[in-house]
Amino acid sequence: MVSGTVFVDFGRNRVYALPEDGEEVMVFNDFLEMFGKLRPTIVVADSYPRKLLPTMTRLGGATFLRLRDLKNSPRSERTMVLGRRMRMM
Repeated sequence: MVSGTVFVDFGRNRVYALPEDGEEVMVFNDFLEMFGKLRPTIVVADSYPRKLLPTMTRLGGATFLRLRDLKNSPRSERTMVLGRRMRMM
């Protein structure tokens, strides 16, 4: 399965992944299992575990994005980011 964008969350020693075109959250034991099965081109998370960073640098063919905290952003920037997100959905 090849997914364009995958939204991930890390918790309780699991990786929770929602493919852009999916309707259900998928649960994996680790990040490499998720990456191998979904083969995403873009991975989006609110934060990445520090221990995962060396693994991420070795993975080719994917872009890793981090969500920003919109509370502290200027209003014009908030509108721009929210507008992009709404177009993606």
